[in-house]
Amino acid sequence: MLIRFIIIAFLVLTTAACTSSPTPVADTLLMPQKPLLKTQHYQISYSTEHQSPKVKSVQLPAHKVKRNQTVSIIADNTSVTDTLYTQITDALNAIQLNVVSKGTSDYTLSIHQLELNFVEDTKYQIDTPESPLPTFEKVSLLHPSQQCATISADVSMRLTHRASGDVVWFGKSAIESASFHREPLIYSYSQEQIISNELEVASFIHQQNTEQARLLRATQKVVTPPYKTISKISSLTKVQGPCNRTEVSALTPMMQYYLSSILIDKIKVQ
Repeated sequence: MLIRFIIIAFLVLTTAACTSSPTPVADTLLMPQKPLLKTQHYQISYSTEHQSPKVKSVQLPAHKVKRNQTVSIIADNTSVTDTLYTQITDALNAIQLNVVSKGTSDYTLSIHQLELNFVEDTKYQIDTPESPLPTFEKVSLLHPSQQCATISADVSMRLTHRASGDVVWFGKSAIESASFHREPLIYSYSQEQIISNELEVASFIHQQNTEQARLLRATQKVVTPPYKTISKISSLTKVQGPCNRTEVSALTPMMQYYLSSILIDKIKVQ
């Protein structure tokens, strides 16, 4: 009887021990530490061919223009700003002709044409850098050229002897904005490393942290996929040089002054 009791007690204790023993479960997986990502910054330039200003100047021998003679400026048919009027006055003074605004003068300088027109866009080609640039080949394929708005400026003038009405000199000059602004366009961009499989790694971690997966991982080892990185080149950002219509239009006052100065400098004063 005692032996039977001992056997029953042993069986009860064994069953209880088996029932209370915990099922092994693996720890929760954490996202792996991300690698240090590098970003490098670069600049690239674009240039175009430049043309000299077109200038035509003819001085007739009927009257000799002499130093300290007076000139009045007539610009009734053109939109001459106060700034340009002052600049033309300074240019005439520089060749020793005196500008008068009232009374009679020896000559009149008539400004017949002062035109600005948008023309066909100018293409700027990428410049090969003097020092090797690791990203140049890729950038030159992605962005081989830039198209920029272009303005053509035309100025024409005529110098007339007031007493006789004889034309003493006339001239015309023209230039396009791309040739006036001779500096290259400069753009900046960056090459940065990015993780290409972050979603894949996150999905793996999420799947491995389910209850069923943790039970399996208690007896079966898994390897978290490593992060993979790729290099990506950003879009270009212009940092120097006029290109769009607003930027190019801002050049026009200087272009008109430049062309006017060229013409006035052609007047031969004795």
